[in-house]
Amino acid sequence: MNIRRVFAVLGVIVCAAFPVHEASAGLTSKSSPAGSAARSETATEEIVNLTSADGLQIPGVLTWPAGPMVPAGPVILDLPDGPGGGPLRAADTARYMAQGLAHLGYASLSLETRHTAQYPFGGFDDAFADVKAAIDMLVARGFSTVVIAGDGLGSLLAVRYVAATDDGRVAAVIAYAPSADLATAWRDKVGEETYTDTVERANKSVGANERGVFIDTGNGLIFTPPTFLDWFGPAAKTSFSASIGNLDRPLLLAAGAADPTVPSGRLQQLANLAGGAKKVTVKSYSGAGHDFAGARGQLVADTAQWLAELSILPALQVVTTTIDTTARDGTPLSGVLYTPATEQPPSAARPAFMVVHGWTGDVLRSTSHWLAIRLARRGYSVLAVRTRSSGFRGTVSTRLEDIPQDLAAWSEVMAARGYKRLIGVGHSTGGLWLSTYLARSHDQRFRGVVYLGPTRDLPAYARRAMGDEAYERTIVEAREAVKNGEGATHLIDVPFPVAAYDEDPRQPMYLSPPTQGYTYYYAKAFLSYWGPNSIAVHTNLIADVKLPILAIGGSRDPHMQGGWLLQFIKAAGGPAASIFYGGPNGAPASFEGFEGKVADDIVGWAEKLP
Repeated sequence: MNIRRVFAVLGVIVCAAFPVHEASAGLTSKSSPAGSAARSETATEEIVNLTSADGLQIPGVLTWPAGPMVPAGPVILDLPDGPGGGPLRAADTARYMAQGLAHLGYASLSLETRHTAQYPFGGFDDAFADVKAAIDMLVARGFSTVVIAGDGLGSLLAVRYVAATDDGRVAAVIAYAPSADLATAWRDKVGEETYTDTVERANKSVGANERGVFIDTGNGLIFTPPTFLDWFGPAAKTSFSASIGNLDRPLLLAAGAADPTVPSGRLQQLANLAGGAKKVTVKSYSGAGHDFAGARGQLVADTAQWLAELSILPALQVVTTTIDTTARDGTPLSGVLYTPATEQPPSAARPAFMVVHGWTGDVLRSTSHWLAIRLARRGYSVLAVRTRSSGFRGTVSTRLEDIPQDLAAWSEVMAARGYKRLIGVGHSTGGLWLSTYLARSHDQRFRGVVYLGPTRDLPAYARRAMGDEAYERTIVEAREAVKNGEGATHLIDVPFPVAAYDEDPRQPMYLSPPTQGYTYYYAKAFLSYWGPNSIAVHTNLIADVKLPILAIGGSRDPHMQGGWLLQFIKAAGGPAASIFYGGPNGAPASFEGFEGKVADDIVGWAEKLP
């Protein structure tokens, strides 16, 4: 499928090839019901500075389509050629590809890694810290998908980083003018005798711990002996050919046919070596050299087509609307409706989402916002609701039994706006609120529920966390307050540590040392959630929710101990599935760092619902 046809399917027209300084038509997400994004005639740039884990300052240029930045869509992380290269060089893809793709709706971060100025003094893979810092920043800003693109030496860094770290936030890799195998290339350049002598000299210098010594490889590129051995020595890991074999992401290989650093047959050789990659695309440009001069417009177009074929498409613009309603007992409620700017009228076929935050949360922060904006950019309408328990003040005073009428009011709001099919998403206690509502109402508008870090059975959890004696003493205090007419004013403020559970080898946990917590509820609210007669036994409630459910948790969330996610879906009354983000760097309770993954997994599950 050619570039014109790919974009025509999306409701826009784009030339097959265009100068990168000219504006090109905008893209819309393929998940959008219809319509197209506004054409971006120019690009906006921002100079950013990052700090790597080892304390190095890493600058970069963040480029996006003209107008306000739209995070939550994909972003291209451009790594420049080198050593000594940088993102401001006019002939580097890190500059002109960022500009060209911005005209098509994509954001890019062109990074000046330590290979620009620090390369003489450090190992090649030390720059992994720069790449990770950049990805951390991009994800924190809200971008959902990262594609790493490298030019020349930057392509080696891109491939090695993904192959070595398996960073799940990286969706695909692009290698422009893919790097030579550094040690082999330098050996071939200087000859076997010079290579052997230089390696021997470097090894002797390292053994003698000499300082102030440099190995000159020519063209102004000098390295300390340890660095030379790391980059060019016999045991160096800087072989593009070897690294590409460990890559399991879609890969685009592109080079000018006249590029002396990518000889004839090299691209196909690399494609054959990338056996683990999910999809390999090769592009060669007749007459173009290392800097793609004369073919840059086509390179932009081909890159955009490749991204589109992977469904890595620019994010939709999102419209937010503040909405008010009233619960049955007269309690005023507010929320925010997120809709794609190109949204068509609600249909019976496409569901909308209702996102419910947890204790002390609210709709303008935490899960409600980052998830709603990501789902809306995938073409879904999302209502982020407030309840009478929203905010810290509401948590202290609200009973669980009062929440269902709030969710009933929001269900009516969505029905009045034409949304006939709803999927509930509850984070932590928000999931408990949804379970309580749905177990009682069996609201026919709901077609499924997603639980992010679902709560445990709260009375049993409280007893385990506090210990039998402290728990019973606190229950007596709360009941006495209610009996004396102080249920809504007497604060239950007692130590409440995190409960510990035996390890379940099916879902091993990686937790920080537990911290001391406290309760902060008025007596009635405390008994409503934590008392021995509380209805907050989530396994009982979920058994009465006769809907498909998806439960998501992570290995750094202490509430997921003991294989809780598996216990939870086993208790479900309808079809149930779970996703566990495990390992030492698994998801915490907040899902920080996993925002894009969570949205992707929810959409993937929702699209399979009947």
